[in-house]
Amino acid sequence: MNYKLKQLFGALFIALFVLGLFACKPKIEEGQLPASEIPAAGSLQIFALDVGQGDSLLIISPQGKSVLIDAGAVEAGDDVVNALRNHGVNQLDLVVATHPHADHIGGMKRLLDNVPVKKFLDSGQTYSTVTYEKMLQEIKDKKIAFIKAVRGQNIELDSGVKFEVLNPGKELFKEGNIGSGRSVQNANSVVLRLSYGTFAMLFTGDAEFETEAQMMTAGLNLSADILKIGHHGSRHATSGKFLTAVNPKVAIISDGATNDYGHPAQLTLDNLKKASIKTFRTDLNGEVAITSDGKQYDVKPARQANPNELWIGRQPAHELAANP
Repeated sequence: MNYKLKQLFGALFIALFVLGLFACKPKIEEGQLPASEIPAAGSLQIFALDVGQGDSLLIISPQGKSVLIDAGAVEAGDDVVNALRNHGVNQLDLVVATHPHADHIGGMKRLLDNVPVKKFLDSGQTYSTVTYEKMLQEIKDKKIAFIKAVRGQNIELDSGVKFEVLNPGKELFKEGNIGSGRSVQNANSVVLRLSYGTFAMLFTGDAEFETEAQMMTAGLNLSADILKIGHHGSRHATSGKFLTAVNPKVAIISDGATNDYGHPAQLTLDNLKKASIKTFRTDLNGEVAITSDGKQYDVKPARQANPNELWIGRQPAHELAANP
């Protein structure tokens, strides 16, 4: 082979090599996620279960990993187990107890007796009720990995699905840190931010005004497309400043059709309506299903609510008794 032919083959080899590099490099349009952050094909599914006066939310990742946040009251235990089966969930990779009140952990015994659980995330509070102590003992007896939630923890599921723990902080709220009519158990609720691509949802347990203020002061990333409203829409949560920080397009309130607490409060509903946030209530809409591909999301309630009834709050039982 003569010298000029060698030069020609050499130049051709270099050209093909360079073209190969460009062909392998993904093309990223303006505003598109980098390749390392593009979620794998599939949908993230979130269900706000209809458990009456309480909380229970099921998350299923695109590859089938499943998480349950709270399990409603004792009487909701069977409903939660049946809902898991209806959604094809036979085991749970993670269960979260946002705080030890009975309307969030009452159904845990029924759940733990019927569904295998790999890991359990808890607020780590001391609370001497039979329901809470039995739950902790069952977790121990079943040798379920127990994790105490602390701000800054990251929990990876799969396909780019991640939970960030935003509350409790390193120091738990104490009685002197919160206002009248509120509870330290609520204030110390586990707050989680779920992200998948550009989609995010915030789960707030029964977080109070003080919890919201502390998270904002800490400069945490609170932004989310969907907000699970704290404390069932109580008048002690969901401040206007917090809504501005989160800037959700959709809000979900988990509450019972009959409850003595006045949930959701008119003040909370007024704040949501003023901010033009599309709102769903499990007492009116039943189970609410959310799906996302990491970019877009869709929200479908089991039934439509009367638009007028949606924005009418409830009164606590003691106020109704005083004003028959």
